[in-house]
Amino acid sequence: MTIYVTRYFLAAAPFGIVAMLAVARHLRAVAKRMDEWLERRRSAAAAFDDLGRMSERELLDIGLSRAEVNRAAWGVPDRKHNRI
Repeated sequence: MTIYVTRYFLAAAPFGIVAMLAVARHLRAVAKRMDEWLERRRSAAAAFDDLGRMSERELLDIGLSRAEVNRAAWGVPDRKHNRI
């Protein structure tokens, strides 16, 4: 295995900086996606708590059964209403 070593360190430095910037952009994108997921999770937990406190009659009044609470809390659309 050979390693290329340049005699021009000042010329090679910008490539290292560009690589570090690319890693920083990737980490920023990962952090943004994680933050969005955590926000959806917080929202779903609050909705799940609210729907979990409702009685069977209150859930039926808004068109849900107890089995559909988790789906509704996460905002997943109902399959039977999306078919054309």
